[in-house]
Order: sequence, then C-alpha cells, then structure tokens
Amino acid sequence: MDLAKSGIKILVPKSPIKSRTAVDDFQNESPDKLDHIEQDQEDTVAPEVAAEKPVGALLGPGAERARMGSRPRIHPLVPQLPVPVTATIASALTINGKGTSTFIEALAANGTTNIQTSVTGVTASKRRFIDDRRDQPFDKRLRFSVRQTESAYRYRDIVVRKQDGFTHVLLSTKSSDNNSLNPEVMKEVQSALNTAAADDSKLVLLSAVGSVFCCGLDFIYFIRRLTDDRKRESTKMAEAIRNFVNTFIQFKKPIIVAVNGPAIGLGASILSLCDVVWANEKAWFQTPYTTFGQSPDGCSSLTFPRIMGLASANEMLFSGRKLTAQEACAKGLVSQVFWPGTFTQEVMVRIKELVTCNSVVLEESKALVRNIMKVDLEQANDKECEALKKIWGSAQGMDSMLKYLQRKIDEF
Repeated sequence: MDLAKSGIKILVPKSPIKSRTAVDDFQNESPDKLDHIEQDQEDTVAPEVAAEKPVGALLGPGAERARMGSRPRIHPLVPQLPVPVTATIASALTINGKGTSTFIEALAANGTTNIQTSVTGVTASKRRFIDDRRDQPFDKRLRFSVRQTESAYRYRDIVVRKQDGFTHVLLSTKSSDNNSLNPEVMKEVQSALNTAAADDSKLVLLSAVGSVFCCGLDFIYFIRRLTDDRKRESTKMAEAIRNFVNTFIQFKKPIIVAVNGPAIGLGASILSLCDVVWANEKAWFQTPYTTFGQSPDGCSSLTFPRIMGLASANEMLFSGRKLTAQEACAKGLVSQVFWPGTFTQEVMVRIKELVTCNSVVLEESKALVRNIMKVDLEQANDKECEALKKIWGSAQGMDSMLKYLQRKIDEF
C-alpha cells in the first residue's frame, strides 16, 4: 500500500531537547559537575546575542546550539526566495564564494521546487546590519549578556562566575585536598579578586565547593619543597602568604563569605579581613597553629583580639580551641548562622539585596570602616610572615610540621 497516495499522514514525535538550567546550589556541588556546568556556559551564547544575529550570518557551533536550544527561532535562518529556482539563479547561489551547493543544483534541475533558504548576500547583510546598528542607541543589557557568557570560565583550583552585579568565587581545589591553600591556589584567588576589582561587580561572594570551606595551608605541598632548600622555599612561601593576605586588605569592594563547612588555619583567619561572614550551622572554626608548628597568619594576631577579646583569641591561637558556628557568631567572627537545608537560598537572597545598593555607597562605606586599621593590618601581615619565614627555615619548625602530619596519618 502506498502511504503517500492514500493520504495517510504519519506523525513522528520530535525528540525532546533538554533545557540547560543554572545551578545556584554551590555548597553540595562536586568539581566534576561544575566542570560540566562551566563547559555548557562557555558553549552557550546569550539569547539577546543570538536573536540579533544578522539574517544569513554564519554561526559557530556554540552559537548554533544556543540558538537551537535556548529559544525558538523567530525567523528563518536566511531569506526565502519568492520565485521558483532556475538554473541561472542556482548558479548564482554560492556558499562563501567557494562554488555552488550540490543540493541547490539538484533542486534547480527540477525547476519547480521553491527553496526555503538561501545563503546569498551574507556580506551585504552584515554591512546593512552594522549600518543600522550605528544609528541605534547601545543596549547595556546586551553588553552584560555578552560579558556574563564570556566570564563564565573555570580556573584550575577555583570557579569564577560573573553574575548580575557581583562576582562569585568558589574554592574547588584540584592541586590540594579539602580546599587547602598553596601558592597556585592563592594566585588564582588573587587574580579573580583583581579582575572583580576592575570590572563592574559591586561585591565579591566567596564560598567553596563540597562540604569543607578551607583547611588552611597545604602543609604537604610546603614540606615537599622545604626539604630541597629550606631557606629559599620558606621565603617564597612567606611571600606568597603576604601577597595573598594583602590582596584582601587592599580590596576596596565588599567581600561576602559563605562558610559551608570547616574553616581551619588561614581559612579561618582570613574571615576577619572580609566584610560579612555567613555560616552554615554545620561549619566550625579552628586555628591550631601551635599544633601545626607555626605562628599565626592572616592578621589573626591583630584581628582576633579586637573581634573576640584577648582571652578568647589566645585560646584559639595558642590552644587551637574549636568554635561551632553559633559560638563564632556569638564572639563576632560570624555575622549570621543559617540552617543547612536553606543555607544557599538564604545567602543568595541577601546577596541580591546588597547588589541593589549603589556601588559608590558600598565602597565608601567599606573605606570608612576599614581604612582606619589598614596600615595596622599591613604591618601585622608583614610581622606574621617574617615569623613564619623564621620558623619554616629552622630545623625545629620542619620537625614540628612532620610530627603533625605523622599524627594525622596515624589517626587516619
């Protein structure tokens, strides 16, 4: 039976296209999942950009996927020809000036088929599009859409997301365990902060991927290098910490921290240099420097006594007392504590409220609060790094770190 002659139509369902959704929950994301998300963002072109492509323009693979997957087409890819195609017209239809399409030649041989798409006039269409755009006011939303797409990239040890009004920096270290800090990680964080300082971000949100916020310095990384040339490597490591901490001290825009899990050592002391700290109920804070075999860092020798009082600060810095999230909030190290199940939502609601404020007001307000103690912080940072350099360059300091790592191995 000939189905074409019988008039029976067979309806074939279209395969569903999975929509891409942005993932806002940063505390439980795995690094592999974030890699996939960031790759999707790199391949996706903002809808505003796709919609304003000139008629007949050639699109790259990423742009074509975004156009097909993110919104329905408003118009055909290229103009329609209102007349039947003849051999003369078909011979004039060229693709990028490289000859006639065999598909068009086959249709031209028929002589009665109307072609729905054409690839002629690409250069002329681009010219007309550019000329028309020159006479129109520039749309700032288009610029933001392009920047948002271009800024969704991934470093090796951190994830950076440029969002509406702020930059989101997430620790997701691959060169160390539990988001520990080594010179490579610190340089990437510094680079992200320097970029955010120069762009139109009103603030920076700092958080981490996984169940741990930051375990402080990566001692395994340090010990491997200290065994080669103790004096030289201890100087390099101290300078890396000095530059890292100074970046936080000198950053003019507000830094908001969302602590989703344990913050240890430098991961805890750096919080006192940030402007607002929100913590998950499951987070805890500890600076067991004497156990590590080192002295305080991150300006904690200055900021902790000012924040929580001398007695509580000494208890944390000398004996390594562990503070729960509620205890840290009561002592002034943390601003607010949120329930784990709604932690991300609570953070993002407050971030969106902050970005509605004027950027100049935010920067000037921070300057009034921070500039009074800026010089003191820089001096404290210098003194702490000199002390670390001295300890790491000594045999006793090296022995203390090795004993600490051995105890951890035995406990494991």
